[in-house]
Amino acid sequence: MKRNLVKTGVEGLDELVGGLPRGGIIVVTGSPGTGKTSLAASFIYNGAIRYGEAGVYASLIEDEDKFYEYMSGLGYDFDKLKKKGLFRYLALPTLLESGVASSMTLTLDVAESIGAKRLVIDSYTALSQMFKSQAEARAFLHTLISKVVRQLGCTTILIREEPRAGKAEYGFEEFIADGVIMLNAGTIDGRQFREINMLKMRGAEMRYPTACFTLHQGFKVFAPRELSKLRRPAIFKPLEDPPGGITTGIPDLDIELGGYPKGSSILIEIDPKLTLNEYAMLVVPPVANYIAKNRPYIAIPTGGVTWKEITRLLKDYGLSDEQIGKFSKIVLETKTELRTDDPPYVVRVNTRDPEEAYRQFLNLVATVMKEHGNPPIKTIGMDRLAHALGEKAISIIYRGIDLTREVGCVMMGLVKPTHPWLVERLAPLADIHIKVTRRHGCIMLYGIKPRTPLYAVQPDPTGETLTPKITPIT
Repeated sequence: MKRNLVKTGVEGLDELVGGLPRGGIIVVTGSPGTGKTSLAASFIYNGAIRYGEAGVYASLIEDEDKFYEYMSGLGYDFDKLKKKGLFRYLALPTLLESGVASSMTLTLDVAESIGAKRLVIDSYTALSQMFKSQAEARAFLHTLISKVVRQLGCTTILIREEPRAGKAEYGFEEFIADGVIMLNAGTIDGRQFREINMLKMRGAEMRYPTACFTLHQGFKVFAPRELSKLRRPAIFKPLEDPPGGITTGIPDLDIELGGYPKGSSILIEIDPKLTLNEYAMLVVPPVANYIAKNRPYIAIPTGGVTWKEITRLLKDYGLSDEQIGKFSKIVLETKTELRTDDPPYVVRVNTRDPEEAYRQFLNLVATVMKEHGNPPIKTIGMDRLAHALGEKAISIIYRGIDLTREVGCVMMGLVKPTHPWLVERLAPLADIHIKVTRRHGCIMLYGIKPRTPLYAVQPDPTGETLTPKITPIT
């Protein structure tokens, strides 16, 4: 039977694991700097703010003022909670002269006095060094469990330091604990990356035991989400364009990059693990914003993507059939006669003659500019061009980049790893180079040119739009 779980209140964590065993002992382990204190403090803080559950943070590491200073950087006002009687901080180093037993007795007495339902001991590693033997440490844990669970019903986090990054060295406490959470910190292409591993959690169903997280404005876990289940907007509301450019369709990315400059070429490198719906969160928003302002769009799909899927994505973002038909042109290659089932906005060119195909593309650009009075935004599947034209594709792409600068439009070149040499050949010419990838179900992007931090990409949390939100992983 599943145990009674208490919601942590930590963003994304309850979605990942459902909660922590109420009245249980949870070991949070990891090497220094991985975010253990932040997770434990977030558990206490959110318990008080969201559920009115008082908490105690007992530390052998730092004094109360330093704790408050560090937590304010995460957006946690523990001093306010203390004044409301929902929080107490105990700096245990000043109490150790009286012995471990008296220190723990005081901790439990304080917890009982404020009716605490959440307790953190930071760190158990430091505390265990006060015992003369492993037998004493085990006896202490049994006593702690008895008093905390049976008398107080207090869910307790024990913080444990790991001497080596990513290597869990299990002790007695992990075996008797109700849950074990391990935090790791590393890098992806030289950028900060963090992950949380649910090694053990009694009574909780763990479909996804590993996820990414950030310490940006508090401890947040990026739990995997099913994009197909998101609510689609009825009407797309376009964002304002930054000065001298067009919007990326993602407000925080506009702040990071300043939008996409007019006349620029954007190289978007797509990880093979990503589905169309996942990388579309980066590609479709600027296009939808552009079309919603009655401006034209030209697409050459990437390999494996049909005109019907492009149409579906644009409609998902709230664009109407009329808008798509009037402002879009989707270019496909063919070696036969035009197909009778193609809608009017699908244009087919014969790629057996690359020069003729390029002339047809130039004429298409000129036509839409004359018709709509604006240069088009373009998404070009570079892998499809390489498949159709071989090495001649590079010459055509180079000329396309020159055309982009000349007419002042924006071109997004989408590169999948089917032709690895494409990135090497095109990266020097791109004004902006972005890579989009995925780890543990978390979609992430980062700028190679200009260099940016690693960002987690999430759908709009309100579900009202498909405009994604990006959060730096810090």
